[in-house]
Amino acid sequence: MMSKMDEVFRKVLNDRNIFDTPYDGETKAPIPKLFEGASWKELGRLFNEGRKDEFTEKIDNRIREIENQEQRAHRWRRDKINELNQRTKWLKSASENKSHLLKQLFENLEWYGLVECYLPSMDDYGKVIERHDISTVEHYFIDKIKREVSYKHRQRYISKRGKALEKVFEYVKELYNSGLHPVEIAFFVRKLNSLVTYWEAIE
Repeated sequence: MMSKMDEVFRKVLNDRNIFDTPYDGETKAPIPKLFEGASWKELGRLFNEGRKDEFTEKIDNRIREIENQEQRAHRWRRDKINELNQRTKWLKSASENKSHLLKQLFENLEWYGLVECYLPSMDDYGKVIERHDISTVEHYFIDKIKREVSYKHRQRYISKRGKALEKVFEYVKELYNSGLHPVEIAFFVRKLNSLVTYWEAIE
């Protein structure tokens, strides 16, 4: 049975308000994901069934599709597509050399590609959780989230960072309600930024 921490860990990894593909400010569009949803599950199924040729073919077809779509991309975006191409090599290599890590990715992630974390440094948040009661923690999160609010086109607008902090606060409350010790919650929160490397575990 999955522990509450493992359950929240998986939710955080797949929360698009916290981790998502890099956003291209010039084209106003994100970098494509290599795989997501059904296509990621299908790739995992091919891996688990040991169908190496089909596994490799699916990866190669996908990166060709992306490269064809991105032929007119500007330099920053082309560089990101090249990074995606490198990730396809990691996937193919990991299927032979790091199969246990690749298996974990298929079990815990709902998509795969380049990743960006929208959170600020979470070290101070961890310190507050470790040293203070839940009411102080709540006040601290709310104050930080409010600082991320601006007014855009006469409507309340919360930045990506603000939305990410809101979601983390929800998960923190969930962990508190499960009876987990604040020191464990604080450690988890401090490590959130470093979870971007989870997508790179098979490098």
